[in-house]
Amino acid sequence: MSLFRNTKMVRRSFSPGTRVKGTWQEGAPADTEFWGTAQPASGKALELLPEGKRNTESIEVYAPIEVKFTPADEDLKRSGDIIVLRGRLYEVYVAKEFNSFLLPHWELVAVKVGVESA
Repeated sequence: MSLFRNTKMVRRSFSPGTRVKGTWQEGAPADTEFWGTAQPASGKALELLPEGKRNTESIEVYAPIEVKFTPADEDLKRSGDIIVLRGRLYEVYVAKEFNSFLLPHWELVAVKVGVESA
């Protein structure tokens, strides 16, 4: 994964939403803790983000393959999973799965979307 120290993070995923009397209702959140490494996004990683997201605080995360991640998809109008790291919320926009024999892992690029409320 990386030479950086592993940190405990949370993946917040959402069940599919539905329309109730014509109003969109988001699905319920589900939190999963995992250990991974995070670092500021490199210039190469920023190029993978949509044009309007490249000037926002972004991180690269290397995570274990056992935790599944869903990236945001603007065409499908689908939000990505949220990574909670040190009280900050980051939405996953890029999720690459590397299922190699030696070290299977996820490489994620996530953009800051807010801070966790107390």
